[in-house]
Amino acid sequence: MKPFKKRLFLYLALFIAALAVFYIYTPALNIHSQAFRFYILLFAVAAIGIELSLDGQFFYQKKLKYGALALPILGVIVIAAGNLVNGVMFRATDYASLIEVEEKSFQDDFPAMDESSIPLMDKDTAQRLGDRRIGSISELVSQFVPADTYTQINIDNDPFRVTPLQYASFIRWFSNRSEGIPNYLKVDMVTGAVEVEDLEQNIKYSDSEYFNRNVKRHLRFNHPTKLFADPDFEVDDQGHPYYIATTYENVFWFKQLEPTGLIVLDAVTGETEEFDLDNMPTWVDRVYSADLILQQLNYRGQYSGGFFNALFGKRGVTQTTEGYNYIPMNDDVYLYTGVTSINRDASNIGFYLVNMRTKAAEFYPVTSADEFSAMDSAEGALQQMRFESTFPLLISLNERPYYISSLKDDSGLVRSYALVDAQDYQKVITSDTVDGLITQLNGETLTDSEDAEEDIVEVVDENLSEVSGQVENISQAVVSGNTLYYFMIDGSIYKADITLHDALPFVEEGQVIEGEANEDNEFKVIILD
Repeated sequence: MKPFKKRLFLYLALFIAALAVFYIYTPALNIHSQAFRFYILLFAVAAIGIELSLDGQFFYQKKLKYGALALPILGVIVIAAGNLVNGVMFRATDYASLIEVEEKSFQDDFPAMDESSIPLMDKDTAQRLGDRRIGSISELVSQFVPADTYTQINIDNDPFRVTPLQYASFIRWFSNRSEGIPNYLKVDMVTGAVEVEDLEQNIKYSDSEYFNRNVKRHLRFNHPTKLFADPDFEVDDQGHPYYIATTYENVFWFKQLEPTGLIVLDAVTGETEEFDLDNMPTWVDRVYSADLILQQLNYRGQYSGGFFNALFGKRGVTQTTEGYNYIPMNDDVYLYTGVTSINRDASNIGFYLVNMRTKAAEFYPVTSADEFSAMDSAEGALQQMRFESTFPLLISLNERPYYISSLKDDSGLVRSYALVDAQDYQKVITSDTVDGLITQLNGETLTDSEDAEEDIVEVVDENLSEVSGQVENISQAVVSGNTLYYFMIDGSIYKADITLHDALPFVEEGQVIEGEANEDNEFKVIILD
C-alpha cells in the first residue's frame, strides 16, 4: 500500500474510532471538561503514532519531529502547573469562600417541622418497598424493574422518593422500546406507601435506553458544549416526569466546578430547556449535589484560617460528620449534616442546613453528641432486638434538638422509631410509631425540668470563685466521649466541658475569659468576649 493511501486509511480509522468513543462516553466539547482534555490528548498521541509508523515524510526535519512530540507533553505540563497554582495551597481562602454560611440560633431560627410529616423512610427502605410493589404486579415485573435512583423531592410540600421503571434486559428493551416506559414509582417518605403512577404518555427518554434516547446522550447531542453530571429524575407538582441536569463551569482555571444553571429534559417528548439559577422552575428541588455541598462546607471548615493553619496549626479547623440526611422544609429539600472538630471526637459543635435548590446555607452552633453516638444509643435501647438505626434527622421539639431515626430489622424493614436527646444522648425514647415518641416526650418534659432545677441548685451551692484573665495556652482532649478544653490563665490550669459554651472550639491564645470555677479549677460558668 502506498504511503499516502496508508496514511489516509489510518486517519480514517482514527476518525471513526474518535466518533465511536465520543458516542459511547459523550464528553462535553469544552476545554474545561477533564474528559474532553483526555480525549484530545489520547487522539493527538494516536496521530503522532500514525506518523511515526509511516515513512517519516511528515517529520523530515528534526525540529518539526521533536516539536510535534513535545506539544502534547507541553499541554499536560501547562494544565498541571495551572491546576497547582489554582489549588488549595495557593488559594485556600478562595476555596473557603465558595459557600456563604449564615449563623443562626437554634431556639429562635430553626424551622419547626410538622410532626406528622417527618420523613423516616431512607433510600434503602424505599428501594425494598418499591421492589416488593413491582413484584406484585405480574404484567410489569416481567418487563420492567425499578431504577435505583429514588430521588428525594417535595410534591406540594410533602416528601417523596421517585424513580422511573427501567427495562429489565436488552431483550425487554427491544420488545418495548417503541411504546416506552409506562410508569414510575412514588414512595411516601412518611407512611411508606408506594404508588405506581400511570402516565398518559409513556417515558421515551431514560437512563435505560441504549442509543439516541439515552438521557445523557440526548442531552449531549442537544447541548454539546455544556458541562453536566448525571441528571436527576424528578416530577413536577402535576406528576409529569423530567430529568434535571445541572450545568457547571470551572471557578479556578480547570478546577472546582460550580453550578451555573440547569437543563430540564422532558422524559416523554425529549424537549430540553435551559434555565439560569435565578430563573428556574419552582418545582425543581435538586440543583446542587450533596457531594458538592459537603466538599464546599469542608473547604470552609478547613481553610478559613489558611492552608498552613489547616495543615499544621489546625486552629478553629472543623469538618462535617461522615453522614448526611435530607430534611423537607418550606417546599424545598435541605441537606443536614453535623459539624465536628478535626480530631473526630464523639461530639458535634453544631450543624449545617443547606438548601439543595439555592445553596443557601445556615450554621446552628449547638453542642451535641454526634449522629453515630445517637445511632448507637438508639440501637442500645432495644439491644435485645438487634435492630439497626438509620442515619438520623435532627428536629426541634420543645425548642430542644433531638435526633430521630428508624430502627430496622435484619430484613431491612422498619420495626420501631427512636428519639434521642442530641445534647444528652443517653436519654432515648422508642416507640412503634412517631406519634408514640412525641407522646412519651411530652409526658417526660415536666420530670426533665424538675431534674434541671435540682441541678441548678447543686451548682449554686458549690464553692465557686471568680476567674478572669487572658488565655496563655490552650489544648483539648476527649474524655469518655466528651471534649474538654484546658486553659492556662495566670499560670494556673483550668478545664471546661464543651457543653458550657458553643464558642469554646474557637477560643484563641490572648483571648480574655471570665467565669466561675470550683476548687478543682473546673469552670462551671464561662463568659467569652
